[in-house]
Amino acid sequence: MINVRARHPSPLRIMIFFLCFLWLTACSNQSGVDIGQVAPEFTLKSLRGDTLSLSAFRGKVVLINFWATWCDPCKAEMPSMETLYRHYKRDDFEILAVSIDTVEENNVRDFVERFHFTFPVVLDNQFIVNQVYDARVVPTSVLIDRKGIIRERILGARNWSDADMRLLANKLILLK
Repeated sequence: MINVRARHPSPLRIMIFFLCFLWLTACSNQSGVDIGQVAPEFTLKSLRGDTLSLSAFRGKVVLINFWATWCDPCKAEMPSMETLYRHYKRDDFEILAVSIDTVEENNVRDFVERFHFTFPVVLDNQFIVNQVYDARVVPTSVLIDRKGIIRERILGARNWSDADMRLLANKLILLK
């Protein structure tokens, strides 16, 4: 007869298993921001002092860009966003730059003014919209069509003056 002792996992193994389970669950938990879904509505304070809602831009193609003043890839990307913004009429295209900075509003304002960005900038210093859109990387860009449907989700910096990026914007603008 073979004597088989029941082996009970140690408390350390149970804790490691539990932590791994939590980590995997957290990493796989996506908010409702998948391509093809309606973009979640939000309202945030703008640098101009008013509030802006995503729904105010319905009927236009909207590029939402999550960024921060401390983010070097964001700094590299934003001048090309300004070029793209100036390329299209406001009836067709809008950029909404969502700052996730936790610094004072004046620091964000100084940054925007120093580089002469003219697209609207809103403040999400409590990460509410950032969390809803699951923007774990900055910059993260979300392209929304005229009907409010998410068409692209882009992680990392892009050169928005690039022909491929313009083609992407044009495709959505022409889609009525």
